[in-house]
Amino acid sequence: MIALALLSAVLAAAPAPDTPEAMEARASEHVVTEFERIGRRAPAPDPSLGAAARRLAREALTLYPTGAPDLFTLTDAVSDSGAADPSPRTLVIRAWAHAHAIETFEARRDFNEEHASHYGLGVAFDDARAVIVLLLVDRKVELQPFPRIITAEKAARTLCARWSAPMRSPEIYVTRPDGEVERASLLARANGGPTFCSRLTFNAPGTYTVEVVGIGDAGPEVAALFLTDLGPRKQRDDREPTREPTTVEDARPVLYERVNALRRAFRLPELTPDPTLEQVAQRYSARMGHEGFFAHVAPDGSSLTSRLQGSRYIRAGENLGQASGPLAAHFGIEHSPGHRKNLLDPAFHFMGVGVTFQELGGRKQAIVTEVFTTASPGAPEPADPLADAYDTLMRHRSALKLPPMARSEVLERLARQHAQRALELDQPSAQPGEAPLHERVFAVLPDAGTAAVDFYVVGDPSAIPDSRSLADATNNRVGVGVVRGDSKRFGRGQYWVAVIYAAVP
Repeated sequence: MIALALLSAVLAAAPAPDTPEAMEARASEHVVTEFERIGRRAPAPDPSLGAAARRLAREALTLYPTGAPDLFTLTDAVSDSGAADPSPRTLVIRAWAHAHAIETFEARRDFNEEHASHYGLGVAFDDARAVIVLLLVDRKVELQPFPRIITAEKAARTLCARWSAPMRSPEIYVTRPDGEVERASLLARANGGPTFCSRLTFNAPGTYTVEVVGIGDAGPEVAALFLTDLGPRKQRDDREPTREPTTVEDARPVLYERVNALRRAFRLPELTPDPTLEQVAQRYSARMGHEGFFAHVAPDGSSLTSRLQGSRYIRAGENLGQASGPLAAHFGIEHSPGHRKNLLDPAFHFMGVGVTFQELGGRKQAIVTEVFTTASPGAPEPADPLADAYDTLMRHRSALKLPPMARSEVLERLARQHAQRALELDQPSAQPGEAPLHERVFAVLPDAGTAAVDFYVVGDPSAIPDSRSLADATNNRVGVGVVRGDSKRFGRGQYWVAVIYAAVP
């Protein structure tokens, strides 16, 4: 009798077979099974991510019937739920019949290809239709609860967080409602442990973006991201919408300011708008809108390099964003790791923005193209290539928050000889037919402990990228050699640049 009573209780508590709750339970089983099937530890269900997934599933029935939600919508949902995971991996399944949704989801075998520590799953029904949303994250930092709505005219709140290995060197940035970015000071950490705190101030009504940035195995990354509103509590649908620019002329200055506000916060020089780059960016945004694609490589195989053909761009980068407005599109750009790297590249000095507006399924959409270059396409040749090369190296070094290196005349002479010989041989090798370079370095700097060389063939010395040797904090001496000449392999008028590093006690 007791066993029968327990069975009845279990059956009574079990969700009906055709309910969102039942489908969530079935889909969750599939998530765990698929990770364990390949020997990977299954992520843990997270209530906050689950709440965000359910909201996104409900919205998917009406608000974005095609494609996944843009990053701003995704961040808004995750943030409102109390989580702070940046850019969750998102899987959205839509079907015109409930059974088809779960069958399609269970047929997916690809969401386990990357590690995930937590997940959230949400299901929504509308008559016969069903939507399943899966959010997967690899959480690098645990935040203590922090309010998402602050009901005050001005306020200060303490944010505390705890790192997970291998994250280190935490920094906290706050983007104010006016677009300015501030770097928050960290409070003293006990014993230098993984827990850190910061006192954040909110002085004007509106939405603030809070980012926790750190250094991981792959370099700098945004480890946590959430939105906080200062002002009276409002439902999401009642919030005053962000004033999105509606013309290219209005969008450009706003986006330029957003980019430069971020660079100022990271102590980087601001970018200068360039008319030629604006034309390149605008033509590509218009083309993507007209031809119905969204990618860095066009359907005909052309890329940014070909779009800038004939321009003296030297080194360039491109960001693409697509959302309900230019600011929402840039929000996605700013918090995408690859795109953010372009925004914060110390070698870039110029940029151009293009925006195309269109409607898809009755909803407004903006396609944003941002192009960055080291030199202005119409600029004259550098007057002092050697000084440009040194200046670029020092900017890279500063961006890495490492001490500056001393310029060494003996290393400079050796680097110039090295570059000249490489040009003569038309071979940008670290050892172009001479004695090993480290032996030559030790001959001119007997006290040096280690030595390294980087070699580049570039159209502009300011296009030198950063490198492992540059990022080595023990290197405290540097010498640069720059020669210019024609090459059968690399074309006419290229700069051959040798950079020699040494660590001297």
